[in-house]
Amino acid sequence: MPDKPRQYLALLTEYDGSAFSGWQIQPRQRTVQAVLRDAIRTLTGEDIRLTGCSRTDAGVHARGHVSSFSACSRIVPEKWPLALNSVLPPDISVQAAATVPEAFNARRDARGKIYSYTIWRPAARPAILRRTCAHVPGRLDLDAMAGALPLLLGRRDFRALCDAGSPALTTMRTIQALRLISRGPLVTLYVQGDGFLYHMMRILTGTLLAVAEGKLTACQMTAIIESGDRRKAGKTMPPEGLCLEHVQYQPAVFGPWREPVKEEGEWDVHVALE
Repeated sequence: MPDKPRQYLALLTEYDGSAFSGWQIQPRQRTVQAVLRDAIRTLTGEDIRLTGCSRTDAGVHARGHVSSFSACSRIVPEKWPLALNSVLPPDISVQAAATVPEAFNARRDARGKIYSYTIWRPAARPAILRRTCAHVPGRLDLDAMAGALPLLLGRRDFRALCDAGSPALTTMRTIQALRLISRGPLVTLYVQGDGFLYHMMRILTGTLLAVAEGKLTACQMTAIIESGDRRKAGKTMPPEGLCLEHVQYQPAVFGPWREPVKEEGEWDVHVALE
C-alpha cells in the first residue's frame, strides 16, 4: 500500500473559550491549541506542529479562528471537519478545512482580523448569555459612543490601548472599520484592523464605554491615543464579551466575512476608511 500523502491544511474553528486558558499551549493548562493538536494526533498518529492565527486569551471566544498544519493522511479536506469533530469536545468545532500552499502560515500570512465585543445592558445580569457578553448595566449614550468611532480609524500608535506584557515589536496598527449595533438588550461593537495589540480590543471597548457613560468625551479619544498613556484610556473589559469573528488572507482561504444583517428597528452605525 502506498504511503499516505502529506497534506498542508488550514482549519476554520469555532470555540467557546470559557473553559480554556486561551489558545496557546501552556503547561498543565487546558488550551485550544493543545486540544485541537491532540485531536489531529488521534486521527493521524503524528505529533504535528499547529500554528494559530491569534493567541486569544483565557475566556475569549472565536467564530472564525484559523490554524494551519501538515500531516500524512488519506482524509480528504472536506472530511476533516467531520473527522475532527468526532473526537473533539463540545466546546470546539471545526467548521471547514482547506488545502493551502506548503509555505502557508496561519499567523504570518494573516492580513487582518475582525473582532466583536458584546455587552448586555439590562440591570439584571444574564444567565444563559453570561459566557458570551459583559454585563454593563446603566444608561449608555450610544450616540456619543458612535461619535467617537471615526476618531479611531486609520494608522496610528495604539500604545495607550495596550496592556503591559505585549510581545509586539511595534504598537503601530491600522483600524479600517468599526460598526456598532444595538439589538434588544445587546450592544455589539465590531472592529476590523490589520492587527491587534495585547488586550487592545478590550481596552478600546472600555474606552468607548467610558464615553457612553459620560466619563470621557469623544473629543478626548484622539488625545488619549496620542498620549500613549495606558492610564488615560478606559478599563480592560472582561474576556467573555470578546470574540474573534474572521481572519483575512490574500487570497482568501475560507471566503469573505459574512457581516451581520441589519434588522428592522435596529440601531446601527458603521464607519470605515475610504
